[in-house]
Amino acid sequence: MSRETSENSRSMLWTGKPWILPDALGRGILIIVIAVVVSWLELFFDLAFKSFLNVPLVLWTGLAFCLIWIISLMHLLLLRASNTYILRNDSLEIRTGILASKSFIVASSGFADMEVIRSLSGRILNLGNIVIRTQHESDTDKKLQKVRNPLKVADQIREVMAKPTMRIEGQETFRQQK
Repeated sequence: MSRETSENSRSMLWTGKPWILPDALGRGILIIVIAVVVSWLELFFDLAFKSFLNVPLVLWTGLAFCLIWIISLMHLLLLRASNTYILRNDSLEIRTGILASKSFIVASSGFADMEVIRSLSGRILNLGNIVIRTQHESDTDKKLQKVRNPLKVADQIREVMAKPTMRIEGQETFRQQK
């Protein structure tokens, strides 16, 4: 491993991707409940075993709900695959994209404000979004979506962004230690 690679890995304080497991489980449970209700209604109205293309309607219903669940998971899987968050000793990097990748780096000098958003279910599951506002006029809000332990991560970000930066012309940037 090269010296630059080892220094890069040491400077990472936290790395994360959207935490999609709670949403995937919630969607699965919701779809199962709806499928059971629809199947019960088919049985109640004596439609469950009527055939369509020699297959009972209740099996078509099950197949339809399986496809709905798979399609609903695609959005979550794409979100997880396309977002990576890296907190380093001196910056926060937000990487987005699958085929074309885009990196946005927030240094402490460009950091303006941070907001943690947690819904009721997010508080129960310890999940939320972190919105970073920068001092740049265009594209000021960057969102870290579905962050696990958002308050802990926000504290880590705040700690990094609150460190004063001292720049000396012609030399590297120095960070004052607490």
